[in-house]
Amino acid sequence: MKQTIGRRDFVKTLGMGIPAGYLPIGTVYGDYSKDDVEFLQRDSAVFDLYRRLFNKRIDFLPRIIALCKNEKGVQQAVHYANTHSLDINIKSGGHSFEGFSLNNDGLVIDVSLMSGLELRADNRLIAGPGVRLVQLYSYCLPKGRLLPSGSCATVGLSGITLGGGYGLFAREFGLTCDHLKGVRLIDAKGIAVDSDEVPELLWACRGGGNGNFGVITEMRFDTVPAPTTLYQHRFRSYKLSPRAAADLARFWFDQCELLPDHAFSAFVLNRNTLTVMLTSTDHDRVMTRILSTFDQRMDENAQLKPDPLEVGIQYYYGRSNAMYFKNFSAGYYSGFNDISRSIEEIFTLVGKTPGAVFQINTLGGEISRLHQENEGAYVHRDANYLGEAQCYWEKPADEVQRLESMAHLQELLHKSGITKHYVNYPDINIKNYENAYYGDSYDRLQRLKSVLDPGNRFNYPQSIERA
Repeated sequence: MKQTIGRRDFVKTLGMGIPAGYLPIGTVYGDYSKDDVEFLQRDSAVFDLYRRLFNKRIDFLPRIIALCKNEKGVQQAVHYANTHSLDINIKSGGHSFEGFSLNNDGLVIDVSLMSGLELRADNRLIAGPGVRLVQLYSYCLPKGRLLPSGSCATVGLSGITLGGGYGLFAREFGLTCDHLKGVRLIDAKGIAVDSDEVPELLWACRGGGNGNFGVITEMRFDTVPAPTTLYQHRFRSYKLSPRAAADLARFWFDQCELLPDHAFSAFVLNRNTLTVMLTSTDHDRVMTRILSTFDQRMDENAQLKPDPLEVGIQYYYGRSNAMYFKNFSAGYYSGFNDISRSIEEIFTLVGKTPGAVFQINTLGGEISRLHQENEGAYVHRDANYLGEAQCYWEKPADEVQRLESMAHLQELLHKSGITKHYVNYPDINIKNYENAYYGDSYDRLQRLKSVLDPGNRFNYPQSIERA
């Protein structure tokens, strides 16, 4: 039986841009249709397929997976969870480093089939929550449009957007969430909420993280004209001591201060081999000078050639198959001094740990100029760099030692005063995660959580708590 929801009071006293009353969009369904959602039990032939994550070390066992096909199906899944008193987690691309898209003995809403894309005549992009980045670029770039985002092919667009979303184009055009202009969400009561009616929801979805308030069913983005060319450069140095690697890190930071906004760089130390990657959408005299400086300082220049953007981006798609790993945010930095105290010790640990990688990526540029304190929850715009610690292994027997090394690395970062972190690179060991991820936005996010999910139906170990 279908039950229509009428007007209700949403919030009267929060003073945060939410109207005192609004007309919810849609309905809650008491009966479940396979045209809208399929509930996969543990004995289903495809249950394990849909609980699989990109990180093979994560092995949670939900009671049921709701494979949603449309917004109505999401409402039915929320209704089912409420009826059976089940916690809800939300899975799209399945790339959460800590497996926050799954749970044990709860309900998982899988939105991977909701992957529609539509580019309208005004260049507004309408995207379902199941869209992957490979699909995004394959759809938009041939049309001459770009939504700046990450580069890993199988990452979900909804997940990367909700946490911020940076990549090769962020310095030139801003974060993915900066281009987000509207969302639809199913809240914990199964009610459809549109950010056009509730502007606070849009603010929260610009950097407020994943799986806290409800299930996104639609995202609306502005796009930009796609650059025609991706210029690519790669330099390497080998057999580095920790001190030599630290000296090159200082050199890299100094050069990156000169980068034009159309350029991006990554410092990637894989044990004792350093790779410096630079990409750009233009090739000017500033880039020529920077490239010449790296060519003189480092051991090897790969002499890569430029490609059309839709070809060049594919080189950064990464692996698509699941693997064992432990990755996490290594913190935001303003410059080299923020990490200088511990960098040799960190590089020593990376050199001793098989499969370990320490990567630093450039931010700044347009990201820093878009101070949207009243428009988005993302709070780290003053950071010019973002670190990522990574460790990969092939055999489950290697896990304990690798995790111990990574926990030690996280302790080194914390002792060095690195306390601000990227919510899309979570680590269960990050201390005071509320402030680390969200800073001054956290209290405001808590108030919205209390409205949209007062019973904490959507939760995981580092989710936003109610006010």
